[in-house]
Amino acid sequence: SITPRASLNAHGINVGGGMIGVGDLVTPLKFDAYERERGNMPDFIETKTTRDVQDLILAGFESGKRSVAIVGPKGCYKSAVARNVAHTLGEKCELLSVHSDMSQRDLLMTREKSWITSEIWPMFHWIETKPLPSDELRDILSQLFPSLKSEVLTQVLSLQQKLDEIKVDSVAEKESLQLTMRKMKHICRRLEQRPASLGEIIQNTLMTSFLSDWERGIVEKCLSRCGIVINDQKQNPSPGMDKILESCKRTSSNPLLVPNPRFEKNPGQSMVMMDILEAHSVGERALLISGYQGVGKNKIVDFLLKELNCEREYLQLHRDTTIQSLLLAPSVDDGRIVYHDSPLVRAAIHGRILVLDEADKAPVEVVALLKGLIEDGQLSLPDGRMLCYEDSSSGPEFNSCITIDKNFAIWTIINPVGYPFHGNDLSREMSDVFSCHICPNLDMESHKRILLSYGKNVNPKVIDKIINVWEDLRVAHLSGKINYPFSVRESVNVVKHMNAFPEDGMDEAVDNVIAFDRLDKGLSMYLDGIFAGHGIRIMKEESPKKKDGRAEGGISTPKTRASSPKHGQVDPNNAPHVGGNTWAGGSGGSDTAGLGGRGGPYRLDSGHPVHQISDEMKSQVSEDAKMRAREMADKALADRLKELEMGKLDYQRYNRIRTQVEEQITQLKSHLKDLKKRSEERVWLKNQTTGELDESRIVDAVAGEKNIFRRRGNPDANTDSLHSHPVTIKLIVDISTSMYRFNGYDQRLERLLEATLMMMECLRDDKRFKFYIVGHNGSSAKIPLVNPGTTLDEAAQLRVLECMVANTQYTYAGDNTVEAISSAVEDATKGELIIVISDANLERYDITVDDLAPLQDPDVHAHLIFIGSLGDEAAELAGCIPNERAQVCLQSSQLPLIIKKVVTNALR
Repeated sequence: SITPRASLNAHGINVGGGMIGVGDLVTPLKFDAYERERGNMPDFIETKTTRDVQDLILAGFESGKRSVAIVGPKGCYKSAVARNVAHTLGEKCELLSVHSDMSQRDLLMTREKSWITSEIWPMFHWIETKPLPSDELRDILSQLFPSLKSEVLTQVLSLQQKLDEIKVDSVAEKESLQLTMRKMKHICRRLEQRPASLGEIIQNTLMTSFLSDWERGIVEKCLSRCGIVINDQKQNPSPGMDKILESCKRTSSNPLLVPNPRFEKNPGQSMVMMDILEAHSVGERALLISGYQGVGKNKIVDFLLKELNCEREYLQLHRDTTIQSLLLAPSVDDGRIVYHDSPLVRAAIHGRILVLDEADKAPVEVVALLKGLIEDGQLSLPDGRMLCYEDSSSGPEFNSCITIDKNFAIWTIINPVGYPFHGNDLSREMSDVFSCHICPNLDMESHKRILLSYGKNVNPKVIDKIINVWEDLRVAHLSGKINYPFSVRESVNVVKHMNAFPEDGMDEAVDNVIAFDRLDKGLSMYLDGIFAGHGIRIMKEESPKKKDGRAEGGISTPKTRASSPKHGQVDPNNAPHVGGNTWAGGSGGSDTAGLGGRGGPYRLDSGHPVHQISDEMKSQVSEDAKMRAREMADKALADRLKELEMGKLDYQRYNRIRTQVEEQITQLKSHLKDLKKRSEERVWLKNQTTGELDESRIVDAVAGEKNIFRRRGNPDANTDSLHSHPVTIKLIVDISTSMYRFNGYDQRLERLLEATLMMMECLRDDKRFKFYIVGHNGSSAKIPLVNPGTTLDEAAQLRVLECMVANTQYTYAGDNTVEAISSAVEDATKGELIIVISDANLERYDITVDDLAPLQDPDVHAHLIFIGSLGDEAAELAGCIPNERAQVCLQSSQLPLIIKKVVTNALR
């Protein structure tokens, strides 16, 4: 990639040491060697800025530096200006899309000369481009879309300015909130047909449904300030849809390529189809259709193609999809490998609709290759041919050009980034190239229509119950309480099961959907609460099947009397022992430590199936034996506590706090379990003994070398980059006197101890994170409490909590919140996560929002959580801190979700 820093010693540098830009032009440039032989390209509207950039390109040519590099943000006319320069000079223009896996052979086949090396990059003449000013944008858009109302265009440009003024943490977040020129063209093209739907079109274009809460909030505020209203009233799309369908319907030459899916018409999906159809009808060549798994994206696309009588070419992408596999389709003919045109090439030649499914799974550069085809009208193929449109700036001038049919279009289907899909964030990378469309979860009426069509033999009241359960699951997912987005696909499977096997009942049908979720105790307990609210039990004991992930052993009859409690002998082979009284860890026996038996001093689990004796046999144990067993248990507990350096009262204090947040600990562990930092892209691993032949090692192959292959794989041995590169989490806790003083007012100290215990318990054995706890009070801004080398057993956790309490009780009054945040941010390395837990007792010490500016450091993820407040001080402070860097949590039950969102944003 090329950055401004790389150009400092290259040609094209202005007097300030930066790249040449339009701001460096004082007077118009004049050229001797280069004259414009013809006018601009069709649909290219020249402005002062684009004219100046073209002059700078020509200046680079005339200075003898014939290689020109144009650098600028996404969607700011770079390639359009370059093509127009070639057009006006009467020169050929060929597009070459460079990617990380491109080989020398690829370059030679497409360019017939070598490409950039480290030795020649300084030969570029560097030119910087910036987004067009608002008045030039207005001129361009008003000429491209003359029927667009002036007041509507004013609202679009006003929104673009307001979003551009937003300050965010990273370039990626900034790009997701920007209206680039490409995005505005998509919006305006649709608004010519439907100006009343400005709000909805903008929401789809920015894909607000899949933005974080604070990003979505920013967009909504900006829309409101621009007077753009979101219409929540869903209108019947049928009349307008039938008219557009009729105007866009095609005549198929190969009916076998037209999809014929089973589809139940419903209002919710009809709205999505109408949205897609409108974009298709106004000439959008590329659509991006996004939605959670199972909401019906493929069904909608296939049904719409059927209604349009369009032939479809289909490609499903995956993590190891390569540029070659996207453009060529290998087959074996008569024992030889023969390469044919891929579905993409066939669709382009014959004017079909190309459906790219699971595009978010493929490496970004694979799908990004389509940008040249969509925007520039060109795509070079590995065999030297080129796909191009008739109206392309080059195309027909090349002998090897294959003309793209005017009816060709690309419909790309993706899932949102994040769990459970863990794909690439394609929408953030290149959504401005596409017309974007969202497939939301179905409303209850549409959901019911679909389920009724699959459940002819199912009682409608049962279907209503299923719909209500799935609505609760949808709300739980939106709130972040569950990670998996249960969709209509799962509910359809439940109804299909009940329709085919009515004797199984709803419990058995639902069990097929949530079977894997049982492995997560916290999640299964939460799901059980949702299902139980509708009279469906999913947490049931099954004997002799599974219980807590282990087979039950059935009923046991002890072989001996219970008379002398003891630990028992340790079996070095850990073989299962049932019904005896010799071995420790046995099951269903007498006297020894184990499970399911009688008379033993305490429980001991050896990991084998549990055999249970009856209550009647348990009652046969004498009181004397029971007393001796209790004495042994008390001694064992005392020994364990001594080993942990905890007294009995210490254990009770620890257990009291632990009990308060037991459920929250389970929830947070469940949230963190599926959390992944997106691992590095799979790359070509060379010097392999299996895989594809590495063309750069053909000579080695002739010489008899074995490691001449390459294959796709992770660059690191660990598939999860969190294990190879742990994320540092620093918990900054407020242990000042106000915590102790106002604990009786709102239990803020109790919440602080509970939050700290929850974090220690959830992260103590998690190798994905390096965990620190640092306290601050009136005496010091940095009091180390925990570091990654700390052994966080129960005793250590209690010592940390007691140290925190002691500081709040005995320290001097004062506040070092600002100093603690500043110190943590200064000491942090890039990408660290800092979580500050404090009360909002800041006004007393004249601390303002401006003093908390270190929270906005772009290199770290710093978040402030207020767990105590006098009046509305916490809410007012949190509302004034931008980028959702502060939250209010006055109940411990809310903390797991807040921590989950904070960690998720840090790993995004």
